This record gives sequence, C-alpha cells and structure tokens, in this order.
Amino acid sequence: MSTAAVRLAGPGERPRTRGLVWLVWRQHRAALWAGLALVAAVAVYIVWQRAQMVGYMRTHGIEGCADWQTSCHGRRTALRGATEPVTDAFFHLRDVYRTPLLNTGRLLIALPALIGVFVGAPLFARELETGTHQVVWTQSVSRTRWLLAKLALPLAAVLAGTTVLAVLYTWWWRAARTQFSDISWGTAVPFDATGPAAVALAPLSFLLGAAAGLLLRRILPAMAATLGITAGVQYGLDALRPHLMTPRTIVSDATGDYGGTPAQVFYTSWRGMGEGNLTPAGEKVPSNRCSSAVGEDAWNRCLARLGATTRQYEELHPASHYWPMQGIQTGICLATAAALAAFCVWWIRRRPTLRETA
Repeated sequence: MSTAAVRLAGPGERPRTRGLVWLVWRQHRAALWAGLALVAAVAVYIVWQRAQMVGYMRTHGIEGCADWQTSCHGRRTALRGATEPVTDAFFHLRDVYRTPLLNTGRLLIALPALIGVFVGAPLFARELETGTHQVVWTQSVSRTRWLLAKLALPLAAVLAGTTVLAVLYTWWWRAARTQFSDISWGTAVPFDATGPAAVALAPLSFLLGAAAGLLLRRILPAMAATLGITAGVQYGLDALRPHLMTPRTIVSDATGDYGGTPAQVFYTSWRGMGEGNLTPAGEKVPSNRCSSAVGEDAWNRCLARLGATTRQYEELHPASHYWPMQGIQTGICLATAAALAAFCVWWIRRRPTLRETA
C-alpha cells in the first residue's frame, strides 16, 4: 500500500490511514477510469448499431418479422431504390448486422476473463509480492477489513459496468432474435452475453482472480491461473447448460412429418438436444445408434433390428426455458462467487504470520 495514505499524527497519537476506500480509489483510479471509458465506448457502439438495424428493419417492412413466416413474404420493400421481395431485405440485414451482433457478444463473453486476469488477479498478488500490504497492516487496520475494502470498490465497479453492457446487449439481441433465428439462444452467444447470466460471470471471474492472487502471491502466476480457470468455468457452464432443465420432446407421425408442431417452435427453440426414432411402445432410439449405417436400406435394417418405427422424435428447449435457465446459471455463478469471497476472508484470517515474500 502507498504510504501517501498514512496521515502523520500529533504527539501521543498513532499514525492511521485516511480511509481504506479512499486508498483503494487512489490505487486503482487509473484502471477504474479506463474501465469506465471502455464501458462507455461499447455502450455507445451497441446503441448506435441497434438504432441502425432497427431503422433498416422499419424502413424495409421486416421489423418483428422472420424469414420463416409466410405472411412476411407477401410484403414488398424498397431496397436501394428498387422494389424487391422482402427476402432480399433479410439477406441484406444479415450481411450487414449479423457479424457486429455476434462479435460484440463474443467481446462481452471475453470480458469476465479480462476482468479476472487484469483486475482480480493483481488485486492482492501485487501487494503480497511487493510487501506493501505491511504498511497498512501496521496502522491498526485488520487484515479482514483490508481485504474487504480492497474487494468492495472494484467489485462494485465490475457489477455496475457489466450490468449496463448486459442490459444494452440484451436490448439489442431481443430486437434481432426473430430475424436471426438461425442463431440458437442457448449457445454461448447470445446466452452468456445477455441477461443476469452475463452479469454473474464477471464477479465470479473477479473473485477467482482475487483468490488466485491470495494463494499464489505472485502477479503473473495468478493471472495465468485465473485465465485458465475462468476459461474452464465458462466451458463447463456451456456443457452444463443443456441439462439445467428437462428438454421438451416433440414427436412426428408415421411418415416422419412434424406437421402437428407449429413452425414457430422449431425456429424459436434451442434444438440439438437429441433426436431419433421411437419403438411401438414409445421408447426412444437415438439416431447415433445407427450412425454406421450407409444408405437408406442399411438405415432401415438398423432401425428394424433395434425395434424402432418410422416415427421420429426430437428433444429441444423451447423459448420459454430461456429465463429460467438464465436464473439457474446466475444462481450457480453467484453462489460460487460468494463461496470464493468467504474463502478469501477465511484465508487471510488463518495466516497470522503472513510476511513479505518479495
């Protein structure tokens, strides 16, 4: 800690710090201002891109309309000064606005890892590596109070910044989700970049970095460990997500036709959870059981050997599962973050002889 934070006392008084929150602000104000500038820049970009996209959709008559809705294809639209089918407007929309939407989502997914590596990991590791923590610890400041003060201001800034970006990106995505129905809502983009799940990943990564800094007490090892662990956590959450809720099963008729299921279900659902054929008793035979069959005849023989009929099934998560799954993943991340914060407090208390290791 900087000695500038220590006030010289009069005769008979012990020196004491001006205030830990003020001290943390003085230490990290450059990083906080840089973070504010980044949040402002990304926020302005999102608002601008959304305004351009929504303006285009309104001008060409495709707002709130999807390319799978036949009613939309009856419209005509003025595009580049000519009268063209609405289908051409959809192609132009995707060519111009799809990539910025996805790339911004990828940036927001990477943001928690950057927060953990460059904000969380050095938070304690720098102090412990250089030994400057001893300055404050000798000024009648308890280690627990020091730790909580060091965590409070950066954590509040992280939560505020990621909340703003998650709200804006969710606002942008919801305006485009119908037109970009080929992008499943359960994939990393947009799921991990929207809603409360996007916000909860940031404090989790931040506290992972803080805990790594306390344990390793070196900046570079703590940063490397935080990056690897955060990437593993995000990969694990993506792998776990399909199992957070029970998928819904839709069934075809004997000809394999899903005509009884509205087209909207297919285009608004997160598909790919499982598919295959049904036995006469309704038991599921996954399609990968016949993956080695080549040709229609071999496929039919494989199904007959397994006792399957021509009736097919598909497992998917409907759009109604989006918010419940957001809540479940958010709860997992926040509970883990709270456990990490408690671990940091426990660790600093159980180190009564912690000394400078620089």
